[in-house]
Amino acid sequence: MKLRELHTHIIYKFIVAFFAGTVLHTADVSAQIVLENIPVGVRPAEYHIAVVQDKRTNKEPIARLLASSQANKMISKQADLQGGPATAISRYLDRNLAKNKSLTAVVLGIEELNIRETVLANGNVSGKVTLKASFGLPKNYGVAPLVTTQYAVNYVRSPNITPQIEGYLRSLLKSSLVYFNTWMNSNADTDPRLARSVKFTFSDYTEKTEGDTIYYSSKRKLRWDDFQSRNISSNKYQALVMPGIGYNQDAKIINGVVHVHIAVKAYLPKSAAWSRTTGRDAYTLNHEQRHFDIVKIISEQFKEKVKNADLQPDTYDAFLNMQYLDSFRDMHAMQKAYDKETSHGLNRIAQASWDEKIDKLLGSTP
Repeated sequence: MKLRELHTHIIYKFIVAFFAGTVLHTADVSAQIVLENIPVGVRPAEYHIAVVQDKRTNKEPIARLLASSQANKMISKQADLQGGPATAISRYLDRNLAKNKSLTAVVLGIEELNIRETVLANGNVSGKVTLKASFGLPKNYGVAPLVTTQYAVNYVRSPNITPQIEGYLRSLLKSSLVYFNTWMNSNADTDPRLARSVKFTFSDYTEKTEGDTIYYSSKRKLRWDDFQSRNISSNKYQALVMPGIGYNQDAKIINGVVHVHIAVKAYLPKSAAWSRTTGRDAYTLNHEQRHFDIVKIISEQFKEKVKNADLQPDTYDAFLNMQYLDSFRDMHAMQKAYDKETSHGLNRIAQASWDEKIDKLLGSTP
């Protein structure tokens, strides 16, 4: 079973509000917005915000606010978070959100952040504050996405009333963090992207009823009636086998740990085993059995290499694929060396030497 990446969640929330406030003149529109040191009201138990990144494609000031001039005309002025969105939000969270660095590090991305106002037909001002935030895991290749949230506040005010921009921003940021906090609490132990470690178990693949394929067992040696190929012919050799290596993989998440079970296959299809109908002796059968033994040796080496590798939940699958290919090449190299040195079994002294070598390697396997 392959682990599948979950889809990103996008949440929308709109709040319509009418606010009273102080009279706003042109000079009152500040170019700098400072978030007040008021606790977020969220207590992370599974993560900490390690980095805040400004991922907006448009890096202009976040706000365009309307105000009455002394000539009673509406003018638009820009305003921005002090130091920019990433700096301002990072500073605010450092002061107002608990940070336990032993927990999972998370990158908060500001995907969109803007405040736009327009004049209504009745002379009032309509405004909208939008925050789109992403949450992901820092990796050496960038950020692995988890979820994305999007919240907005809609408001209507008199042109002479100060918009409560700072409060709106904190409210939207809190909504995003509340959602993400809830999501993390629900998924920390089950989402493969949040797994903290990976553990492997192994077995040798078997089938209850033997069919065309023989799966290696020390108790199941090759027999001449296993050589059932009618398609492979040779005028040079007495017999020929084509064993192979493979594996089945199953993974599940338990308490934040990826448990991977690998059933390794050292196999030989009977339909890929050929021999002459005459001259079937124990010596020749032993030579072909050793080809099968070599596959078993390589399969055990594959297990050990996986066991001894320092693998992470998000990289182990790629390692398995690469190690399988390496083991496949190792198998072919060893088979080639075996046939070359024994002259395909014709050199009995070399065959005896390889028999001893293979038995020794088999004896070192579990």
